[in-house]
Amino acid sequence: MKSKNYWLNSGFFTMMHRGIDFLVGFLGFMMLVRIYSPDLFGVWVLFITITTIIEISRNGFLQNGLIKYLGSDSEQEGKIQLSSLQQNIALSIVLMCLTYFLAPYAESKLNAPGLEALMRLHVLFSPFLILHTHNLILMQAKFNFRAYFYAGISKTVPFFLFISIIYINNFSIDLVQLGWLYHLCIILALLSSQVQVRKFFKLTWGWHREWFVKLYSFGIYVFGTNLLSVISTSMDKFLLGGLLSPVQVAMANSAGRVINMLDIPINSIASISFPKASEAHERKHPDEVAKIYQLTLGAMLSFSLIYLTIVLIFSKTIILLIVGKEYLAAVPYLQIISFLALIRPFDRQSGVFLDAIGKPAYNMVLVFTNMISSALLSWYLIKNYGLIGGAYGIVFTLVITALIKVLLLNRFLQINYLNVLKQALYNYPLILKVVWRKLHAQ
Repeated sequence: MKSKNYWLNSGFFTMMHRGIDFLVGFLGFMMLVRIYSPDLFGVWVLFITITTIIEISRNGFLQNGLIKYLGSDSEQEGKIQLSSLQQNIALSIVLMCLTYFLAPYAESKLNAPGLEALMRLHVLFSPFLILHTHNLILMQAKFNFRAYFYAGISKTVPFFLFISIIYINNFSIDLVQLGWLYHLCIILALLSSQVQVRKFFKLTWGWHREWFVKLYSFGIYVFGTNLLSVISTSMDKFLLGGLLSPVQVAMANSAGRVINMLDIPINSIASISFPKASEAHERKHPDEVAKIYQLTLGAMLSFSLIYLTIVLIFSKTIILLIVGKEYLAAVPYLQIISFLALIRPFDRQSGVFLDAIGKPAYNMVLVFTNMISSALLSWYLIKNYGLIGGAYGIVFTLVITALIKVLLLNRFLQINYLNVLKQALYNYPLILKVVWRKLHAQ
């Protein structure tokens, strides 16, 4: 595929996927905060946070290694896929056991009645995620973002429809029943992904030690990085639940939903840049890797600058519109964490490109440092300043981590940050030019 077509096609479908996932998730969230009290909704947020940690960790262990090696040795594809699937099964069994046995402890320590039942329900459906995860990664490795789009939304869209039916008809449904609907959508997603990926699915049966070791050696660092990273970013919710109450978790989540709007462009750009950066690194073209970094980081900052301006000006209106007066205490929290818009692009892309150039161990150490500092700082600030302290803890720790990642990446790539800023600003007239042409054509 030509480079220009790659960026256009992959960018379109990835952005569509992220956009639809966010839209239905956001609208579903707006309905759920009106269906449940802040206390019950806080329990649901904690459950989703825990399952997200599990899934992101699993994906991290499998994703980058499978994409990297399938792109470099297509003749061994069946062996690589089977080795990855074997590791997927082994890791999933471990995660299922941990989730099942730690469920009562989590419910007790987080002051979240009902969390144990939800976590054990997730264990019941976890086997379906093994193959679904493999399918999604395989689509990315094959640059088939169209298939990835359809397979991805087949989970979020049906769940949104279930929530809509409940909300419109004013049905009474407890959290466990909602959990059953959530997990039934996983089965729908698996069926969809299996249809989409069938022509790429190849397994060479046997024990392929060389590929098993290669994938494990690469994946274990990314697994550690993703696990520590998502725990770090979720630390405020766990501490708010443990030190305060699920109500404060609901407040933080309401503001967090707004900042997560920025994840649509950031994660979309990151997901399509990794395969290209990894490919350029395998061809030993560090200048091309640096160019991709500058281009994609500039694109992220173009969105971030606009986002930050809007949130700072309209933060109160945004909270009132999304969740109502019950959640006005989240306004100062939102204003503080909105500055993550300027930090996340640097943190995200620096981490992605450290993986792409074969330095996942550096990434894991940095994320571990961030998790520890985030836990200690957030614990102190929440204990002394409540909800607002959690916001300051998130921002301070991410600034430190992003700065260290950037400095470390500069040791391996020659990056011109003036070009990054130029690219960010250049995107505005470029977008206006495209819009003008479209309007003029009509």
